[in-house]
Amino acid sequence: MFDFLKQYYPVFVEGTAQTIIISIIGIMIGILLGLVFVMMRLSKLKFLSYIARVYIAIVRGTPAMIQVMLIYYTLSKVLEVPQIQFLGSGLDRVIPGSIALGINSGAYTAEIFRSGIISISNGQTEAGLSLGLSDRTTMFSIVLPQAVRNILPALGNEFISLVKESSVLFYIGVQEVTAQALGVGGTLYDFVPPLIVAALIYFVLTFILSQLMQLLEKKMGRKYLRSN
Repeated sequence: MFDFLKQYYPVFVEGTAQTIIISIIGIMIGILLGLVFVMMRLSKLKFLSYIARVYIAIVRGTPAMIQVMLIYYTLSKVLEVPQIQFLGSGLDRVIPGSIALGINSGAYTAEIFRSGIISISNGQTEAGLSLGLSDRTTMFSIVLPQAVRNILPALGNEFISLVKESSVLFYIGVQEVTAQALGVGGTLYDFVPPLIVAALIYFVLTFILSQLMQLLEKKMGRKYLRSN
């Protein structure tokens, strides 16, 4: 059933590498946008809070596939990305695709950060301000570190979802795992075995990521206990 792997395993290795890279880029963009928009969302300036609310509502209310295609076709008109091949895909497709994943993840990450921040008692903020710390220093040195420790499981779930959602990039021609599996299936005139291989690859990637997040949770938990 899986004899085709002897010939096509390099294709799946290439697709896996592509998936890992675009997922890492998407996660990094998502964390950055999440931090920016949660600060805007909690800002005392109403127009900043309104912009953040609109961004989060639009991203959460529209399909990821539509977002990917809109961003790809929009950036294709605005930017001239060189058509350099990278692991079987052109950078003109990989870059917009990674940005789209990051923008999608940023909205969910912002809400995760917000839930963590509002879970911290006001006494923590008041204590920082009473020590003469600025609002920004209090947020980033006292409140946010505690919030991150509380939201690690939710962040881990979001990162796992992003890895799986990277499969929608095959709609714009990015040769990640799903695209490679469909390509092999078309060659073999049998899509089931290649798609099973793709499913196993996603499972292994998400399992490893979940284990890494659990290790990080335990490490931060021990650090918190020592500090108390």
